[in-house]
Amino acid sequence: HRVAVSPDAMALAQGALGGDYELLFNGIEVERFATGPAHPTDGPTIFFLGRHEPRKGLDVLLAAMADVPADVRLWVGGDGPQHQELRERHAGDGRIEWLGRISDEERAARMRGCTVYCSPSVRGESFGMVLLEAMASGCALVASDLAGHRNVATDEVDALLAPVGDAPALAKALCRVLDDDVLRQALVAGGRQRADELSMHRLAERYAEVYEMVIDRRGAAGSRR
Repeated sequence: HRVAVSPDAMALAQGALGGDYELLFNGIEVERFATGPAHPTDGPTIFFLGRHEPRKGLDVLLAAMADVPADVRLWVGGDGPQHQELRERHAGDGRIEWLGRISDEERAARMRGCTVYCSPSVRGESFGMVLLEAMASGCALVASDLAGHRNVATDEVDALLAPVGDAPALAKALCRVLDDDVLRQALVAGGRQRADELSMHRLAERYAEVYEMVIDRRGAAGSRR
């Protein structure tokens, strides 16, 4: 019994290996992100965490900061081949805090502490696990409108999705969430619900059903033999 986590992953596996697949989501450990201390911040804060390379779109987010209010700060976690170039290019923006690699505990605490989590990827996402982590943490979510992100998030329900690679549009979406308390609270509530729907508990229950089905099928085949 073959399982894939997204339509893109299923298409890739079918092209390489053939066969039929069931779509099952990647699960999120909701409690690990929903409970615990929040990292302190002194104002509205955007958080990005990921590899500093073109496909993750960090350069798009950094460009968008030019159109974001001056009191908004940005936490940038992770590193990668673009790190030094981007850091030097934006060295004059004191709102940006470059965190480098951070622990899993700090990752969760900063998600709980930020106002908005931003995932500006431009390609190569089949299932946005980090989006689910942000939803479970209780922060609002702004992401690029990729198919992989739409496997997790729904625009205007549990996230705002901005056109891919469009820095002004990304800034506009970020400002909407930062400025509108009602919208932000609605996105947070929608995100928590979505994270619960895709929880590891629900995924484990579904895999248990799959295992039982396969065992029963094998047993029936053995009886016929």
